[in-house]
Amino acid sequence: MTGISLNLPEDLSNSLADLAKTNGQTASYLAMDVLRDYIEHEKTLTAQIELAVKEADEGKFATDDQVAAMRARRWSRNAG
Repeated sequence: MTGISLNLPEDLSNSLADLAKTNGQTASYLAMDVLRDYIEHEKTLTAQIELAVKEADEGKFATDDQVAAMRARRWSRNAG
């Protein structure tokens, strides 16, 4: 395993230590877990953006009806 050193603001360092203690983990483990999740999220998001750009470059766009349907679904989910 490779080591890394981070300089954190005191409030963030304290929050990390408190949360790690509450969860019975070390601050290093919790930070590693959070970084792993963040990196996976960013990789997925980047892949989705790259695919969307490729599709746009190919002229593949949603129709007005598809956009309206998506908005209707989103609004109905958020209404409840």
